[in-house]
Amino acid sequence: MWGWVKYCFRNYAVFKGRASRPEYWWFYLFTFLGSGVAQLVWSRSPSLGLILIWAWALGSAVPSWAVTSRRLQDTGHSLWWAVFTMLLIGPIIAVGLINPALAKATRPLAFLFLGLLVAFFVLLVWLLILLSRKGDTGPNRYGDPAPTTPS
Repeated sequence: MWGWVKYCFRNYAVFKGRASRPEYWWFYLFTFLGSGVAQLVWSRSPSLGLILIWAWALGSAVPSWAVTSRRLQDTGHSLWWAVFTMLLIGPIIAVGLINPALAKATRPLAFLFLGLLVAFFVLLVWLLILLSRKGDTGPNRYGDPAPTTPS
């Protein structure tokens, strides 16, 4: 695990190439656990926790996007699948933050909100499938096969 985490941080801004499933999922587990620790600190000490949450988010954002990009490229897809998925959540959050009742206020707006929510979840499931798939065997348009062990 630690080898892949170090590998991802060493290649924190490398969006070219390919990443194997172990590289992506070990790094994802590490960032997920780090976020959990930050949330735990926040529940005990809000001011320190907030600083830790922001530091963790800022410190792991670029490496997370980079390894996601490389993982998607290993399956022959681009980072745009993840970008489109995350862009759909923006309007959903905005409606929820501005006025939660707004989504229920009028029928057309409620349908739009529901449509965005359904589209987000469909794309999220598709993204998880792409990230979980076995990578292309041999070279693809994004480069040689992903490394099988961290260097």
